Amino acid sequence: MKRLVCMTVAMAMTASLFVACGDDGEDEKTPPPAPTITLKDGDIKATHEIESGMSVVVNVAAPGGVADFTIRIDSPFLTPEELSALGLAAEMNLVTPATSQMAAGLKGLGFPVGDDVKGKTALTFNISSLIPLIAQLYDQTSNHDFTLTVTDAKAQRATETLKFHLSGPQTITYNNDADLWANTATLTVKNQPEGAKVQYRVKDAEAWTDAVSADGTVFNIAPVYEASKNEAELDIYTIKAGTGIFAATTYEYRMLDGEKVLDSGEFTTAAGDKIPNGDMSGWSKRMWIDDSKKEWPITYPNPAGLKLWDSGNNAFLEQYDESGAPTIFTPLCRESETEAGTALLSARMVMGFVFAPGNMFTGDFNYSGFSGTVNFGKAYTWTARPSALKVRYKAKVGTIDKLGSNDPEADKYKDQPDRSRIFAAVVDWTAQHGVTSGMTAPTGMWDPAATKSLDEGAILGYADLIITQTAAGWVEATLPFNWYAENAAKPAPEKFSLVISCATSVRGDYLTGCSTNEMQVDDFEWVY
Repeated sequence: MKRLVCMTVAMAMTASLFVACGDDGEDEKTPPPAPTITLKDGDIKATHEIESGMSVVVNVAAPGGVADFTIRIDSPFLTPEELSALGLAAEMNLVTPATSQMAAGLKGLGFPVGDDVKGKTALTFNISSLIPLIAQLYDQTSNHDFTLTVTDAKAQRATETLKFHLSGPQTITYNNDADLWANTATLTVKNQPEGAKVQYRVKDAEAWTDAVSADGTVFNIAPVYEASKNEAELDIYTIKAGTGIFAATTYEYRMLDGEKVLDSGEFTTAAGDKIPNGDMSGWSKRMWIDDSKKEWPITYPNPAGLKLWDSGNNAFLEQYDESGAPTIFTPLCRESETEAGTALLSARMVMGFVFAPGNMFTGDFNYSGFSGTVNFGKAYTWTARPSALKVRYKAKVGTIDKLGSNDPEADKYKDQPDRSRIFAAVVDWTAQHGVTSGMTAPTGMWDPAATKSLDEGAILGYADLIITQTAAGWVEATLPFNWYAENAAKPAPEKFSLVISCATSVRGDYLTGCSTNEMQVDDFEWVY
């Protein structure tokens, strides 16, 4: 009997235990689903390109009720500094914004705040006006991330990042900074794709030249100098065709990705410099005072008021009698009688036995006794480096028939073909350089193609033409410049920096040459 009672009590206790376990399971409810964040009509995991008019609508589901909702902004446009200026921050709580200004700012951007968030089981907010605004106010290729974190009342959390990409406009612009003496300019690019090229060329030229950049944003256009040696074995430099920026030229530029032109433009440089009276249309008379202090009007290859060009020995040849009538009157340099507006240079025999070459140059001539001094060089304001000198000429070139008594190489040139010469030199002199010749031994002779400097200063570069044949018709010649140094600095305006010389005989300073040579010249101008 006693054993039966014990078994009955044990079974009752076991049944009670099972009943108690069942009651506990009914009291422990299943937790609500965790929060979710989705993008309406889009994949919230994807990166979205920012475009005008795009839709950005976010749906939040939190069956357990929103307890906390934060947003973190990572954007090169919406920086902490920029956000702070608007009363916002890089990280903000939508349930409990830090300030009333922040709450108002978040609402203005399209986010719900405060009671519109707390305890809600579902939220929908529209930030379609915020995201496209980035593209309107920021133009750099960039990423803009908005990390949303929702926590419900059961401490369940969901985090998603709205990822946006902005492809800034791919542009190239000329910075309007051409240095026409240094032959440089710069271009600025924005959002250049990796591997894309920046190029320039003279408008409609066949070949493009690559511009070079150190930082990937500003690209430099600069000349490329090519080295060689001239006949005097001096090192000279010329600017490679198609490189650098020159005056009076229209250039095209572009940003090129493969075969695709991303952006392009063009610009035209300033006109450059003119050679005064380069068209030889201006002629006048200047007064020359002889040894007896008498004044005589002498032919002058300049219009009145200009003092650039001069010629040697006109004063000696252009003589008058007491009545003012000309006696000897064939200047070495004069306006052509048959083609007005051109300069005619004629070799002459003075007094029947002294050879004088036809000549014209930029500088000043002084005559004294039986010798004359050509003072080469004129002050000139350079704004642009020329690539060449262009000139028209006619020439009559014969055989050397006169040898100067003070020419140390006279025998070498006897009965040899004569040569005429036109040259230009850019110099950096503190004074004119004088060459004296006549009835005494000549002094001061110089050749810009044979020396880099004189006592007066440096010879920066030269352009040279040796004429060996007669040319009865007009010949248009282009004389390229050779430079003795790369990127030589521009001479100051007060320096004597311009020399142009024309002579019917190369050795005219030694009074050696052909007495019948002539040269007619016109239309001197710089080539850029």
